[in-house]
Amino acid sequence: MTNPDPVAGGQNHADRVSADPAAAVALALRLAQAAEGLAAVRGELTTLLLDIDAAVGADGAADAFRTGFAPAATAVAASLRDAEERLGEHRRALETGVDALVGADADASAHLGWSAAR
Repeated sequence: MTNPDPVAGGQNHADRVSADPAAAVALALRLAQAAEGLAAVRGELTTLLLDIDAAVGADGAADAFRTGFAPAATAVAASLRDAEERLGEHRRALETGVDALVGADADASAHLGWSAAR
């Protein structure tokens, strides 16, 4: 996602940051797709759990199964939801960071262009 620094070697520009906005957009799309995939898995899990619930019946053994199985199913669903949220947070942070870099670059370019025109 980063480009090599176009400044000649030997110069110290440790405070420079370079980013490839196209690569960042592609990465943000991949993060969004991964979150959508997790949401689909979570939806499928919900459907599966409803099918399991209907299949086990209503006797004492079925109730015991539900009592034992429900916490694990809840934990899995919560983990999937957490992963979706974290991917969304990473995507938003990536987009915000690249937007800030592009904005700073545009501001610097405009300032340099304005200064050169004087």
